[in-house]
Amino acid sequence: MVIMESITLSGAASHCEYKNQNIYAKKQNTDSGKMDFSIITDHAIQIAEKLNASAIITFSEEIPKVSTRIPLFVFSGRISTMMNEITRQMEETDKSIYEKIEERVRSEVKDISDACVIAFINDLLETGGLIVGIIRMMDNDSITVYDLSTNKVIKKLMECTERVEARVLRSVLNIALQIACQGREGKPFGTAFIIGDSNEVMRRSHPLVLNPFEGQPNSSNVVSPESWETVKSFAQLDGVFVITGKGIIRAAGRYLDISAKDVAMEKGLGGRHNSAAAITRDTETIAVTVSSSGGTIRVFKDGLEVVKIEPDIMLVQ
Repeated sequence: MVIMESITLSGAASHCEYKNQNIYAKKQNTDSGKMDFSIITDHAIQIAEKLNASAIITFSEEIPKVSTRIPLFVFSGRISTMMNEITRQMEETDKSIYEKIEERVRSEVKDISDACVIAFINDLLETGGLIVGIIRMMDNDSITVYDLSTNKVIKKLMECTERVEARVLRSVLNIALQIACQGREGKPFGTAFIIGDSNEVMRRSHPLVLNPFEGQPNSSNVVSPESWETVKSFAQLDGVFVITGKGIIRAAGRYLDISAKDVAMEKGLGGRHNSAAAITRDTETIAVTVSSSGGTIRVFKDGLEVVKIEPDIMLVQ
């Protein structure tokens, strides 16, 4: 099961529950209904250590200083979740308590699941283990235990490593996330990376501009973080990057000479996505695209979109 344990503590109820246990002794502000967030944090750490969890994930930067052997990652809260919180009170009027709980749990799982993908891309998590999530909402705090092995996006990404090295795919996705979140000088733009089977990709494409990586030594490797700023600069060029399965950047600004006929594609996506999908259909490649509008990241394999990442949360600590 994805949710192994979920504990929700509303402010007023928790105050009554813990008052007699003197847990609020260290709390300076004892206003009625105020939750001492350190209680939630302490219990989350205890659960994580007893379960030997891979990490603790939270979306609250209010988290106090903690001492634990478990890695703790703080993410920015997604805008959609914040908006849902604002409108939730109006929408929940006619729902049963069970419907409300189920929707809330699903929302928490989605946030933790997506945060795990970002941590995985940053090489902070592997493919298995348990994650303890600390969720803060307007009217409750909760602790959620998430089974990382159930994460479908990470599973799909690992299937792509049959063609390209995992560290190469992670590096390209990391660059894609930075482009999606930051753009260049505050301006959004789109790009595409074709990874693996590079000889065939070069044969099926032609340059739109002089290749900035022509004749460069093998040190031009996408795995090296030192190369990422250079890659992000050239990502503004029309065309795609061609990268070997081991991470060597062979070219930028290439136009793919390939027919996208019969490629099943989401409506509204342009030529970059169509050609990227098509090249993975006809070659042993993986394609990663970044949309110029919204920054959505897509991964293609065998002509199909296998992963879609919305870059609306970021690892901040």
